[in-house]
This record gives sequence, C-alpha cells and structure tokens, in this order.
Amino acid sequence: MKARTLKRTKVNVVTLGCSKNTFDSEVMMAQLKASGIAVEHESERNDHNVVVINTCGFIENAKQESIDTILSWASAKDRGEVEKVYVTGCLSQRYAPELKDEIPQVDAWFGTRDLPRLLKTLKADYKHELVGERLLTTPAHFAYFKISEGCDRKCSFCAIPLMRGKHVSTPIEQL
Repeated sequence: MKARTLKRTKVNVVTLGCSKNTFDSEVMMAQLKASGIAVEHESERNDHNVVVINTCGFIENAKQESIDTILSWASAKDRGEVEKVYVTGCLSQRYAPELKDEIPQVDAWFGTRDLPRLLKTLKADYKHELVGERLLTTPAHFAYFKISEGCDRKCSFCAIPLMRGKHVSTPIEQL
C-alpha cells in the first residue's frame, strides 16, 4: 500500500469510447500540462496519484466497459494505489446520479461540458488562450478533428443529445 504524501499531482487519463472522447481527453491533457500538472494518457506505470476516466455511455458494451473501468480504479483507490478517482464523459453525464451511490470511491463526477470545473478540482486553470490546443494520443500519422458537438435530433434510439447536448458547430474561422 502506498503511503499518502504531499507529492506533486500526476494524472493518468484513461479514455474509453469514441473519437470525441479521445479529442476531449487530449484537450484536457493540454490544459493540465499548461498548468504545470504532470499528465499521461493510459499510463501503465504505477506512479500517478490521480486518475481521470473519460467514459462512454452510448451502447451497452461501452457502458459496461466504462463501469468495469471505474470499478477497477475504485478498487485501486481502496488498495491505496491512487489517491483520487474522477469520472467524466458521456456515462457520467447521463448516469452520475445513479452511479454516485453505487461507487462512492469516485471523488467527483463531471459531464461532457464540465472541463473548467474538472480543471478547477485538479487545481489547474482553464486557459482560454489554449482553446484548440491538445496533447495528441494518436499515432503521429493521424489525429481527430472535432468540428461539431451534440445533436438536435431526438431519435428514440439515441442518447447523444442527452449526453452531448444540442448541436454546436465550430465556426470555420476557429477551425
């Protein structure tokens, strides 16, 4: 069991789901790095004290993978391997009220548009001048490019509007 110390925060970001989550994790990591916080993506080393899980809540398999991942990190917290577990993303956006009672080891739950609040919790500043900057997690020959967010259609079979909000297109000047 690790002893709790006043060591510097080191964040491990675990990304599940679609390319939008990958993009969102990359933006979050750039913001953390700009605030002087050490951050890695899906680190296999056991040297971080905080984990942020960016979840998917769209299809049943993805929801189960997200829940299993949260439970795995909750157990790691119980064993003293990490100090804080934070959950963000679509699953958290849609199901946080239900999950809070079931997984009390999670320190905080954040939705898909709660990046400034998540950064504040991690004692990082949201830097507006970094909008669009990110730390790429993909191989060097490609990167995801998000041009819009959400959806205005309320199809009975789809939860995207519930998780990602109304459709917002990024102006061409910003792209």
